[in-house]
Amino acid sequence: MERPTTGRIVRYRGKQGLHAVRAAIVTADVDTLDPAGVRVGAIPPLDSPFHVHLWVFTPGAAGGRHEYNVPPGDEPGTWHWPLS
Repeated sequence: MERPTTGRIVRYRGKQGLHAVRAAIVTADVDTLDPAGVRVGAIPPLDSPFHVHLWVFTPGAAGGRHEYNVPPGDEPGTWHWPLS
């Protein structure tokens, strides 16, 4: 599996409701995560090189939300590459 990198578009499956799939952008990966932010508790750590922090785009006025330390997969609360 290709490692996700900051700025890439992925698909995120929601954890609640209908587990809808939404577009998301990787906002941090293991190479771009700010270690100072992790040390002071401002940013959660990542559990593996395949876990990422995301901005998930949502319909409606809010426009989106952060999701942290998201693993790859097809289950609710995971990310996967867009289908070709």
